[in-house]
Amino acid sequence: MLACATASLGSAACGGTEKGHGDTDGGEPTDGAVPGADPASGSGQFSVDAQGGTFTAEDGFTIEVPPGAVSEETHITIERVDEAPEGAVGPMYVLGPEGLTFARPITLTLPITLQLEVELSDDTVLGAHGFTAKESSDEFVPLARHDVSRESVVTEADRLSSFYPGMFLPTLMASKHRYPSALAADASFLYFASGGPEEAETGDRNDGYVYRAKPGTTEPEAMIPADPDPKALWVDDAHVYWASGGDDDPVIPSAIRRVAKASLEVETLVEVGYAVSLLGDASTLYFGDGWGETLYAMPLDGGEPVVLASDAGIPEFLAQDAAHVYWTGGAATNKVYRVAKSGGEVTVIAEDEAEPAGIAVDAEFVYWANVGDGGVYKAPIAGGQKTLIHQGVSMSGLALRGSTLFSTDTSGNRSVNAHDLEGNRTVVLALDQPFAWRVLAPEGQGVFWSSAGDYRYEGEVAFYQAP
Repeated sequence: MLACATASLGSAACGGTEKGHGDTDGGEPTDGAVPGADPASGSGQFSVDAQGGTFTAEDGFTIEVPPGAVSEETHITIERVDEAPEGAVGPMYVLGPEGLTFARPITLTLPITLQLEVELSDDTVLGAHGFTAKESSDEFVPLARHDVSRESVVTEADRLSSFYPGMFLPTLMASKHRYPSALAADASFLYFASGGPEEAETGDRNDGYVYRAKPGTTEPEAMIPADPDPKALWVDDAHVYWASGGDDDPVIPSAIRRVAKASLEVETLVEVGYAVSLLGDASTLYFGDGWGETLYAMPLDGGEPVVLASDAGIPEFLAQDAAHVYWTGGAATNKVYRVAKSGGEVTVIAEDEAEPAGIAVDAEFVYWANVGDGGVYKAPIAGGQKTLIHQGVSMSGLALRGSTLFSTDTSGNRSVNAHDLEGNRTVVLALDQPFAWRVLAPEGQGVFWSSAGDYRYEGEVAFYQAP
């Protein structure tokens, strides 16, 4: 438990350690240190001179004033405030006199005190920064330095103000939607599929829409009329393609459809059993049929689908490189697969998995997320020993950009994560997301994800980009 929960910080008030006049032994205050004058008043202070000094509170909050930062004896007041702004992962510290500037930056250690549902693993940290209030303002901005550990954020400042450790909040591009799922993007828009907000509900609650919105905005535009259960999206320069899930009552066939970006004209390219996934390249669409447990290929403009793989499980998640399509079979097979885009023998990359879901691929490895055991794994493209990248609780979506793999965890801390594949470190970008199950990370853009929500019309589409 942290010391001085709502009161003050200071040697006399909180049992902190103060060092002045170059004292670095961490012992009792020297003649330059001024302890908290009145613990009951909620105020405390310490002093330093040109030699610098350090103050450390019992909760780990630390101020380090380097030599030369001040030219004369200076008193600094400290007050801890537990009710920090939204996004905070620890208390706020109000340092005074507000606006006092330093010739050299001071170093602040801001303790992280947020209680998580599941403890972070040793190679995982929160995506936390130090935030400070602008001068004469209640607006908080991030500080440049943010050395993060599981326990604290170390940052620097050149003036006294209010400080707290916090995480950037995602922008909600859509909220109160019914189960948003599929995501796609081009240079101008994010596209997503959902059942829409409650005011868009039709008589058939199976209906949904394909929306587009400019990143960072909150007014998505429906591109199509109500359509049965749109489940997957892919875009090229001219069209948005989607897997229409169909309906049993009334009977409406599942289909692969597309809408022209310019005219919003809708075409049905083919009707299939139960389309659950979709992606494409310059000439071909690839899609999975959940009922037939089949993976298909088809020309972009439609035509007779060609079977690439049968007995494919539930191919709800697809990935591709120049020559192959990769997919996970879900709980139906608990396998991870690869097949050439031209057809041929199917390669099983991994088996005996625990409901594999999201999948991604680079030049060397295939990556997948397991819902059942909460692991994110990789294995060589040609098959071989798998390696655990991250241990979560119930992993769902994956997206790869460069050497960073993004994932969603629908349980535990309900997080969206960024895994540095070169540094073997995971940063939690967002917490407490309402069942985040799809994630998208286009080149040159931020990170998008869709959260189904725990109940009808609680779904969200979020955009995250650290300044």
